Parts: sequence; structure tokens; C-alpha cells
Amino acid sequence: MMTRQQLQSILKWVVYAGIYGGLLMPLVFIPVVIFPFVFSKLIVFQVIVGLTFPAFCVLAWLDRQYRPRFHWLTAAIAAYFLALALSVVFAVDPFRAWWGNQERMNGLFTLLHFFAWLVMASSVLKTWTQWRRLLNYQAVLSAFMAVVALLQKVYPNLLLFPAGPRVGGLLDNPIYMAAYQIFNLFFLAMLFLKTSSKKARIFYAAIALIDIFAFFAAQSRGALLGLGAGVLFFAAYYGFFSKSKKARMAVVTAMVVLFGTYGVLVANRNTAFVQSLPMIPRVLSFDLGAGTDTRLIAWKIGWEGFLERPITGWGLDNFHILFNAKYNPHSLRYGSYETWFDRAHNTVVDVIAMTGILGFITFFGIFGALFFTVWRAFRKGWIDLPIAAVLTSLPVAYFVQNLFVFDHPAGFSMSYLMYALIIAATRGDFIGAPSTTAAGAPEEKKSVSVALWTFAVLELVVLALVWRTSIIPFHASRLAIQANQRLTNEQALAWMQEAGQSWTPYLDEQTFLLSRNLMSIAGAGNLDRLPKWQEMYALVKTLSQEEIRRHPNNTHTHFVYARLLDDMSRSIVTADSPLAEQEYLAAIKASPKRQQLWYGLARFYIQRGRIEEAVEISRNVMEFDQDLGQGHWTYGLTLMYDNEQPKEGSLEIIRSQTVPYPYAISDVRELIPLIESYDIQKDRAGVAATVERIAALPQPQTLLYLQTAYRLEKLGYPDLRDRALALAAEKDPTVPAAYQEAVNKQNAPAVVATSTSADQGQTLTGKGSSGPRK
Repeated sequence: MMTRQQLQSILKWVVYAGIYGGLLMPLVFIPVVIFPFVFSKLIVFQVIVGLTFPAFCVLAWLDRQYRPRFHWLTAAIAAYFLALALSVVFAVDPFRAWWGNQERMNGLFTLLHFFAWLVMASSVLKTWTQWRRLLNYQAVLSAFMAVVALLQKVYPNLLLFPAGPRVGGLLDNPIYMAAYQIFNLFFLAMLFLKTSSKKARIFYAAIALIDIFAFFAAQSRGALLGLGAGVLFFAAYYGFFSKSKKARMAVVTAMVVLFGTYGVLVANRNTAFVQSLPMIPRVLSFDLGAGTDTRLIAWKIGWEGFLERPITGWGLDNFHILFNAKYNPHSLRYGSYETWFDRAHNTVVDVIAMTGILGFITFFGIFGALFFTVWRAFRKGWIDLPIAAVLTSLPVAYFVQNLFVFDHPAGFSMSYLMYALIIAATRGDFIGAPSTTAAGAPEEKKSVSVALWTFAVLELVVLALVWRTSIIPFHASRLAIQANQRLTNEQALAWMQEAGQSWTPYLDEQTFLLSRNLMSIAGAGNLDRLPKWQEMYALVKTLSQEEIRRHPNNTHTHFVYARLLDDMSRSIVTADSPLAEQEYLAAIKASPKRQQLWYGLARFYIQRGRIEEAVEISRNVMEFDQDLGQGHWTYGLTLMYDNEQPKEGSLEIIRSQTVPYPYAISDVRELIPLIESYDIQKDRAGVAATVERIAALPQPQTLLYLQTAYRLEKLGYPDLRDRALALAAEKDPTVPAAYQEAVNKQNAPAVVATSTSADQGQTLTGKGSSGPRK
């Protein structure tokens, strides 16, 4: 028969497994699912916390000392979660607010697991000795994370996706890596200051050095500002409250050296020496580029959203709905990538927009409770100066860096670790003395058998919940990506069907991947490679309709579905044409000023002979932003090739290159309409300048060089034809001979295909993705 002490010991070890195992989450990387750097981490975290939290509940029931006690910070976090819950209830999209999406995993369901982890850690780990063990463990984990990130500098293909100049390691995103290491550097500072062992200090300094290298390899300027603010606050706090003149002098000296070095580097940032230093030029640059403008747009939209729904906001993880509803056409000035925001890239704006004034007040209430409890514990002598300085300055660093980014899985794991540490540290028993909140009542007697049965029942209930909400969605995601990676495999359809039949709240990425692949294969005319493409198409339609039912206000889902229906109905499944138009209009209703949606609808009308409607759309969209070249370019193409108005169209195409935000010619194919436009306007200099742009464009298929040269010849520019061939030959030496061979064959399709204005329109506006509209 198990004794009470044995049961408590087992339960306690299970809880410790949950606490320590939860911190492994940032290291998790299972590359068999969609978004493995996020989704696999959070699924594993949900499983760990879900399976260990019942043990904590029974342990707290058996032994009063493990029950959560009142703490101002715990109360503030609980109040914030209440505000989050209200934002879910009154969200524009409650389903998304509760579950989140696979790319972010920031729904309330996931966040509740962090809160459960916080309760376990702050209730079971109460003394500095216990916390020192946990922080030592975290220090080793941080070093491992840093080493993986630094290895990407040498082996860019170390992980699933090739790393760029900025590395993110097992977090993939460099911003996430930098934010993660901010916490670790402050934890290491605390450990360093709290030990007198030289060996321990060398160990902590070595890990800190590795983490700093990883921090700078990430090259995140927002994180650098956060770290700088935290270090400055730490120095001021430590220097002001320290009773040691030697310590004050050391802090002042270190700050002078640190900021002096930074100042010298900034002053000389344009010199050859500084520019040659690895990673340094980016963190010294104050030119934030287009990212600043697009974030300012998102912040303004967030504020407008708050004014519209001020109490509970638009709903947790619902910022994408707000952003699309109030989309600013100026966003497209900086590229289409900068137009799909699902976060404001500012945690404060996210909070006030998504959770309203209730979330805003309780969010700042967390920081208020945090600073109050740390200050009170320091004044009462429950913590010493090193701990007080770190626990005051780390939240400052965290808050400042979050003004430029949003929270993420690794950030949550560290912030909740920080909260749990502060809750434990700001009680008297952290250093061994009883605090005023310590429970003094005698322990109640509980039946061991009742407790054991309670634990077994709770564990079975939670196991069923974990299976349903974590394991099955993981399985569905694994099957979906396996099918999409092996689309021609005989089992691909069976995998897709099994994934579609497996319940998961994360259908969006399944539908996107399958839709994208079918569009790509259909556009290339290779559907015959998929003997069961009809079944695949029927399946993705079913999944897309289910996703739209769940998230009727998601612009992106409507748009992707419209594109799929459009491409498939053009010549393959013509009966779906009305549904394609319906989905384009639904997407536009959700985001009335988003240019891409209108361009898609105009393309739909052109390919079905509804030219007047396409012209009207193109004209109206151009008015969204007269300074944006893409609007003039698209309108010009429509006039010139589809509406047979070459003079008017050519003027718009030329204007697309002279407005403040000109249309970026990205392909040799797009030079042909520009050449023809200058020719129509009798501007030989413009034609010549356009030809010179061949040198700066990526090398395309040889055919496009031949078509460009042939158009120049037909337009009467033999000298410019030769110049185009010479420029092309610098990248593809076979071009001149290939051109001569094609000309000698008078009816060669590759050349004749663009020999008339009618054919030019077909080639350039293109069926599918072959023209400048791509």
C-alpha cells in the first residue's frame, strides 16, 4: 500500500517534470508538420503541461504548502486573463480567439497552458536554492540554443530552411532569438552576482558570452534597444541603492565603457573598418527602412480599431480582421509582403486593439504589481540588491523590446518564467524567513486512496483532452504536409483525406497548401500528373468552405479560395466560375481597399471577356494611391492590351515609372510593354533606357530575351535590338545564336508569338501566371 509520503513524492516529481520540461519548449523542432518552429513547440508544451498539471492539483489538495497563495502579481495576471477571456467571448472571430492559428498558436487555449505552468512553478519552487537549480538548467538550455544559432553562420542549411545573414537557430526568426537571449542574459547576471565561487562565475560568464554572440548574430535592433534600456536601468538601480562605493564605481565605469564604445562605433559606422565587422553595421544603423512606415500604418489601424471597439477589443488573435477591414492602400508601396499583418508589431497596440481597455488596464496592471512587489520585497529584506535590480530591470528590457515586436512562444516561456520567479522571490520564504502570507494552519489529513483515484481520473480526463486538442491536430498537420510534399504519390489523396477527416482547429494552412499546389500544377498544364486531381479539388473545396464557415471574416481564406476557383474554372471546371466571383467579392467586402483583391477580380473579368468591368476596377484601384506605380501599371496594361487603347494605356505604363513609388520591373518579360509604351509616345530615349535595364534584371528563360529583341526589331530599332542581345549575352552567351536561328525560321512559334499587338496582349497579360500581372 502506497504511503502518503510516497504519493506526494511521486506527484512532486511529476510536477517537477512539467516545470523543467516546459522550459524545453523553445528547443523543440519536429520538422514533419506545418510551421515546425512554432506549431511543434506549442503542441509539445501543451502535452507536457496538460499531463503534469493534474499531479499539481492533487499535490496541492494533499499538502497545503503547495497551494497557490495570494500574490499581487498572480492576481494581476489572473485579471489580465479574465480580460482575455472577455475578448474571446465578444470577439469578431471567437473561434480564432480561442484556438489561434497554426502559425502563431497565440489563442487563449494555448496561453492558459502558460498560466498553468506559472501556477505550478511559483507554488512548488519557493526558495532561492530551488530557483538557482532551475536557472542553472535554463542557462545550459540558453547556451545550447545560442550554439545552434551560431552554427547556422557556418552551416546555413543546418535546419529545415536555409538561414540568411541573420540567424534564429531553433526559433527560426532572428527577432525571437534576440528576445529569448535578453531574458537569459539577465538571469545569468543574477546567478553571477549571487555566487562567490570563481568557477561558477567563469561558467556563467562563458555562457553569457555565447548568448551575447547569438544575440548579435540575430541583429535585431528592437531587441538591442530593449537590452540597452534594461542594462541602463539595472546600472542606475544598482548604483543608486548600493552601499558599496566600489560597486558604484564599477557600475559607472562599465556603463561609460559600454556606451562610449557604442558611441564611437556609431560615429564611425560608415568607415570601412566598422562596415567590415560582422553583424555590427546593422545594429548600428538607424535607417529602419520600409518596416518603420508599415508598422506606423499598423499602429494607426490598431488605434482606430480600439476607438471602434473600446471595451473588449476585436478579440484575441483577431488583429488580421481589423487590419484588413481598415487596410491602408499605402501599405502596398513597400511590397505585397508588407500588406498581410496579423499583428501590429507592437505589444501595447496589439493589446489595446485586440482586448480593448479592459486588456490594456490589466496588462499594465501586471507591470504595476511586478514593480510594487519587487520594491516591497527589497525594502523588507526578502531579496537583496542583485536580485531586486535584475527583477526590476528585466521587465523594462522586455517591455521596451516588445514595443517593436509581438510576443511569441519562446518569449512567453521566458516571460512566464520571469513572472514565476518574481512571485516566489517576493515572499519571505525565498531566503528562508517566513513571509506574512505563509500558511500556518495544520495540515489536513487526506485519504491516500482517494487522492490516488482522484489523480488517476484527472489524468485520464486530461489525457483525453490532450489527445483531442493537441495530438490529433499534430497528426492532421503531419499528414497534410506529407501529402503536399509528395503530391504525385499514390497515397497523397488518402493522406489528405485522413488529414481532412481528423478534427483540428487549424485548417487554414491545409487549405492554403493544397490550393497553392493545385493552382501551380494547373497553371503549368500538368494536372494529368495527378490522376486523382478531381478528388483533390473536391476535397480542398470542402475544406475551404469549412474554413470559411469557421472564419467568415478572414480575407486571406476568401482570396485563396477565389484564386483556386478562378484558375480551375477558367477551362477545367467552368461551372465554378460564379463561385469564384462570389469569393472575390466576399474577400473585397472584408477588405475594401486591398488592391490585390481588386486586381484578382479584374483579372477574372478579363479572362471571361468582361473588359469594361475590368477597366472600371483598374481605374478605381489606381485612385486608391496615385503615388503608387503598380496601380498605373495595371491600369495601363488593361487599357493597352485588353481595351485596345494603346495611347492612353502607354501613358499610364510610363507614368508607373515616374511616380514617387514606381512599379518595380522585376522580369525581362515586363520590359516589352514598357518598350512599346515609349514607342507609342515616340520616345526613343525611353526605349533605349528601358533596354539598358536588361543588365540589372535576373536572367530569365532564353525565350524572353528573344522576344524582347524581336519586338525591338519589329518596332524599327535594329541598333537597340543588337544592344539588347549584347546585354543578354553577358548573362546567357547562347542568346545571339538562338535569336539568329529563330529569325531564320520565319514561322518559329517562340518568336512569332509576340509579333502582333493582339498576340502581345495574350503573351503579356497572360493566361494564368505568364504575364506582367503575375
